[in-house]
Amino acid sequence: MKLTTIFRTLWTRGKEGFYCRYFWNKVGRRVRIDSPPVFIVGCGYSGTSLLLAILGSHSRIYAVPFESNIANKPQRFHVAMKEFDKSTVSAGKHRWVEKTPIHIYRIGRILKWCPDARILLMIRDGRDVACSIQARTGSLEEGIRRWVKDILAGKEYFEHPNVYVVKYEKLVSNFEVAVREILSSLNEAYEGGMKDYHKIPRKWYSSKITKPSTAFGKDHGQYRNWQINQPIFDGRGRWKKLSAEELSLINDIAGEMLAEFGYT
Repeated sequence: MKLTTIFRTLWTRGKEGFYCRYFWNKVGRRVRIDSPPVFIVGCGYSGTSLLLAILGSHSRIYAVPFESNIANKPQRFHVAMKEFDKSTVSAGKHRWVEKTPIHIYRIGRILKWCPDARILLMIRDGRDVACSIQARTGSLEEGIRRWVKDILAGKEYFEHPNVYVVKYEKLVSNFEVAVREILSSLNEAYEGGMKDYHKIPRKWYSSKITKPSTAFGKDHGQYRNWQINQPIFDGRGRWKKLSAEELSLINDIAGEMLAEFGYT
């Protein structure tokens, strides 16, 4: 059997295919990591998965398809980065983006261990975030307190030159402008097909892409996977269905911070 035939046979096979593509891209095409890694952080339910899917559709950017928590694992951080480098080259791309929302508590650590890293910090209206958390946990108060705590953890880095703050509302209402600005902060060019990110099938959270009957429990992973395979949609304003009592609770806990970010 000819070497090229063997090569093509192995190309799509699991681990063998991975290393086959890696070898071909690194040696044959001379693909190299040429730009700093990107970390997406933020309070959960703020659109971090959406942003990862969008950036992963860029011809140069590889999206790490799982939440790695590497900044919570000091002994694994640099090992994992090298693994992501290999996955990026295997995919024929030049830099990678990783999304672990809770890394909003580890921005300082990431920048210490990888000084040239870029951080994209997602912010969404805390009232909408609280509604999403309430839908899963049953507690609106838990949701808004979590939003306040997470945003406070990231706030001290808002002006850091390696950190770019992304507002969910701008991303869904003015896609091209928002994505151009994000990419400019990463020294990357906008590509016209990026709004079609959903046309690339992704199985990040489940092996199924279809919408499950519920969004909770055992169906939550599949639901999240279904979401990232959908066109961009406007998820603003869920909080408008809250009662006056519920809105009063949110205002008591987070009124000043909501106002600070223009969520009034």
